[in-house]
Amino acid sequence: MKKVLFLAISLTILAACNSTVSDKTGESKKEVNVAAVKTIELRVTGMTCEGCENTVKEAVNNVKGVTSSEASFTAEIAKISYDTTLTNQEKLSSVINDLGYKVEGLAVNAVPEK
Repeated sequence: MKKVLFLAISLTILAACNSTVSDKTGESKKEVNVAAVKTIELRVTGMTCEGCENTVKEAVNNVKGVTSSEASFTAEIAKISYDTTLTNQEKLSSVINDLGYKVEGLAVNAVPEK
């Protein structure tokens, strides 16, 4: 019985590791290249509350290649980790600007994108 349970769990894990991720539109996302993941901090003005933070995070998380994001209206920062082979700083800035906020470049002390 233990062997059967172990085999079932192993197959479930293997299937999850080999599956493709879909975004909210149902479009399948390309697997992330972990070696190409980069984190940037963008200075974002116009956010006035936690709802604004959530709006920015949700929109950015829907961009192919984004692995995680955080936003702070008090610090005027959006911190985004993404696969550089799937997206870039310009695309992420455009998504935020399209929401009505303003990306004013990298945050102070942030390392510029190469």
